[in-house]
This record gives sequence, structure tokens and C-alpha cells, in this order.
Amino acid sequence: MQSKHGSLEGAVMSALWSLEEKGVFTNSVKEVFEWLNKNSNEKRAYTTIKTVMDRLYEKKFLLRYKKGNKFFYKTSYSNHEIVVNSLNEISKRYCSGDLSKLQSILESILK
Repeated sequence: MQSKHGSLEGAVMSALWSLEEKGVFTNSVKEVFEWLNKNSNEKRAYTTIKTVMDRLYEKKFLLRYKKGNKFFYKTSYSNHEIVVNSLNEISKRYCSGDLSKLQSILESILK
């Protein structure tokens, strides 16, 4: 899993995780679009959200299935899995794979 994605992709993933935390595991573009516009100061176009969700599906961050004429989406990975993967990538890139170095850096930030 490559965990790189843009800020709008991150917002879409966060919206889906929030909806899934409430027990809704299959969401349409419309539901994500409405959630984002309700919970953000920045209003986004439906077509923009659809494009982003299609890209996240292509990157394998989302699962998708069709029911009737409508696509529904579910996250492929939990927020926890993405964070762990990202920290491992950062550790490999900047700390020679030494997670204890990364931990030390994080601890210094949290002081």
C-alpha cells in the first residue's frame, strides 16, 4: 500500500472513516459529498468528489461495488493501518528504517 495522497483525498478518506465509525460501511459519492460539505468550510463540487473517489479506488484505497446504477464505496484500510504504514515509510526514508529514531523524534515533538 502506497500511502501518498493529496489533501482532498485525505478529506474523502476521513469522511468515509467517520461514516464507517457510525456503522455505515457502504457510501455513495452523494453521501460523502454531503458529509464533506456539511463538515467543512470549503464547499466542493459533486463531480470533484466523484473523481477523487474514483482515483482512490484505482489506488486501491477504496473498495467499490455497483448496485443498480449507483456505485458504493468502502475504505480498504483503516485509519490506523494507513498511519502505521506511513510511519514505517517515513522511518525507512529518513531514519534508515529505525523506528526507535522516529519514536525519539516524535517524543521530542510531544514535549
